[in-house]
Amino acid sequence: MGHFLAGIPPALIDFFSGIAVGAGLHGVLAWAAMIFGLGLLLSAVRGLRRQRIVGPMIGGAIGVALMGWAIA
Repeated sequence: MGHFLAGIPPALIDFFSGIAVGAGLHGVLAWAAMIFGLGLLLSAVRGLRRQRIVGPMIGGAIGVALMGWAIA
């Protein structure tokens, strides 16, 4: 059981490393920018559903720019 539990952290590291390579993310700052940009984009969608226009459009644009920077 201990050997199985000891293998979980390396498996998680390899999993997220593979996702990062596939998405083009290089480093912790790129991960943070991607997550923050995704949050801004989801917030913009919620704002648009509440029939607001200016705030969600600005937040969505910043979110897309952050995600683009993270991938580039």
